[in-house]
Amino acid sequence: MAGLMLDVCYVRVMSIKRITISVPTALAGRIKKAAGDLPVSAWVTETLEERLNEAELERAWQAFYRDVSPSRRDVALADGMFKRLTKRGSRRGTA
Repeated sequence: MAGLMLDVCYVRVMSIKRITISVPTALAGRIKKAAGDLPVSAWVTETLEERLNEAELERAWQAFYRDVSPSRRDVALADGMFKRLTKRGSRRGTA
């Protein structure tokens, strides 16, 4: 019951701004299809939040990378570790 009350309270305090956008007909169809059972506005909101968060994370990563300024050797070592780690993980998922 407490969880339900938190959800209800969240809905009450969330500020919503209605905007109108125009998209090509084909894109509108793709959006509706991608949204599936979700209301289109909820799907678009979720998708835009994800994209904006990814962009913010990418900007933070680029700033960190500039500050650290890794050597070519460091980059090669990190790339090798990444390839080894992701290769092993993908094998488990394909069985």
